[in-house]
Amino acid sequence: MGCSFLYIFQVPFYFVVPTGQACHVSAHIYILTKKTDDKGGGIIAIKQTINQKIYRPDIHSKRIPVTNIGSRMVRTKELSDFQRGTVIGCHLSNKSVRQISALLELPRSTVSAVIVKWKRLGATTAQPRSGRPHKLTELDRRVLKHVARTNRPSSVATLTTEFQTASGSKVSTRTVRRELREMGFHGRAAAHKPKITKSGLQAVTVADDIKEKVKLDLPKVKGQLLIFGATNWDLIGRKEVPKAQAAFRNLGQNLWGPHRYGSLSDVQVSSVVSGPCAAHSLLITTEGKLWSWGRNEKGQLGHGDTKRLEAPKLIEALADEVVVAAACGRNHTLALTEGGTAYSFGENKLGQLGQGNQTDAVLSPAPIQYNGQPLVKVACGAEFSMVVDCKGNLYSFGCPEYGQLGHNSDGKFIARAQRIEFDCETIARRVAIFMEKSKDGQVTPVPNVVVRDVACGGNHTLILDSQKRVFSWGFGGYGRLGHTEQKDEMVPRLVKLFDFPGRGASQIYTGYQCSFTVNEMGGLFFWGVTNTSRESTMYPKAVQDLCGWKVRSLACGKSSIVIAADDSTISWGPSPTFGELCWSHMWHIKKLINYTTPRTSTSGFFTHGMI
Repeated sequence: MGCSFLYIFQVPFYFVVPTGQACHVSAHIYILTKKTDDKGGGIIAIKQTINQKIYRPDIHSKRIPVTNIGSRMVRTKELSDFQRGTVIGCHLSNKSVRQISALLELPRSTVSAVIVKWKRLGATTAQPRSGRPHKLTELDRRVLKHVARTNRPSSVATLTTEFQTASGSKVSTRTVRRELREMGFHGRAAAHKPKITKSGLQAVTVADDIKEKVKLDLPKVKGQLLIFGATNWDLIGRKEVPKAQAAFRNLGQNLWGPHRYGSLSDVQVSSVVSGPCAAHSLLITTEGKLWSWGRNEKGQLGHGDTKRLEAPKLIEALADEVVVAAACGRNHTLALTEGGTAYSFGENKLGQLGQGNQTDAVLSPAPIQYNGQPLVKVACGAEFSMVVDCKGNLYSFGCPEYGQLGHNSDGKFIARAQRIEFDCETIARRVAIFMEKSKDGQVTPVPNVVVRDVACGGNHTLILDSQKRVFSWGFGGYGRLGHTEQKDEMVPRLVKLFDFPGRGASQIYTGYQCSFTVNEMGGLFFWGVTNTSRESTMYPKAVQDLCGWKVRSLACGKSSIVIAADDSTISWGPSPTFGELCWSHMWHIKKLINYTTPRTSTSGFFTHGMI
């Protein structure tokens, strides 16, 4: 036979052999030249036109090998498409597996596997089905590009792990490698392995295990606790008291003015804590002791039982700890000690306690499952939790519904009998991706986000970073995210109003369905809704009635707002009210009205009108 040449300059392409057989091998451009002569024949040259590398055999030997193709390629456990195509080309030249193995210096098992796969699929690589959607979404591709840029140099396995952590998508290293190549990233093997001595390895290991030591301070406030509003804890937020609490049906009353607890007459209070969806409350004394009272159906008071408490009681399990901060969810509680350790207790059906499991309830405080840097902030939504470490990293755990955990997923999956359930996070998982979205939907990752503060509503979250920017994500109903639309956000999205010089935020607060921010100039901004029968505010708007007031503290209930500004207390909200506005009657306050608290100035307060 004479010489057969085939030049192909478009994809997909085929190798054509003298017998007329053809095989689809890859989406690259190669030239295969086959020559039969008196020395026995065989492949005489293989040319890869992409980088113009030519591998020539030793034409003086009886056996004509291609010079060490395996060693010249990228050092990887997988064969390249070029190598697989070469194997099939040799196979179609009527060479045996043993001859191909010796010729290309590849294991026989590898050669056999390539040939078997080609016979089964008709190609050396699995081809996508017609109409099959792309594995990665456009947002996933942007996340992968951001991960690759911020983790140079790294192996494909490391990048795959980082990408899966950031996006929540499960992909193979092959998919990641292909996507990176399409983006213009190229890898190479190291020239030589670095020499690691025993002392050097020990130094690296010790350095990785070093954790910073912190000692958090209590708020520098010494005051007395005042309470007003509804105190029938088992009825708050419900139409009727559950049967299990029927004995307490008539207990608790609405307090239309400020009252004090007699048991706290000698107790100096540093801060008081509750939440927009909680029916229990906490206070922290100037000595760092944590007290709790209110609803206790899931052990959220931390006393080892489920009995409701009408008055504050010291949590004995934390008596030896100095508690500096705390947060309340619907039926669970987080407490933060001065050493940066977080304790959790209460309901845990959705993993909101972060203790590595999903149990009905934990009645006594226990540390969350976390091995990172010391924590400095804690916050709770209805059924999820957020913590911030001393490096500014944000972690979340609990129910992922509406994307409220910030991991680019709502966690939904169909269980038995077509029932929808959620893949909950039971341990603290870092929120790795923050993004900005343009009006046309273009998504851009935002790098270098160092979290300084976090606040949670019922199903949404706000954070404030070191550059005074505000991000929000979670349930987007009623405009509570401030992005001019009601779409849920699965990852933290930048609120653009505060991303300008001189317009940064200094404080953030969240209600059940609304959000507040105080900017650098002291102006108060609001978005969301406090009354679902009224029009929603879809983006941050200045609260004009409070222009000129210096806001020091703000708290949101289900629909009522109370503010400490200058030396006064200001409250408003829609009817019906139950005394939480402290106006001694059941008015629906349509406009802000200034009310100065007699005999004392307020230092701060939380939900249920807790001052």
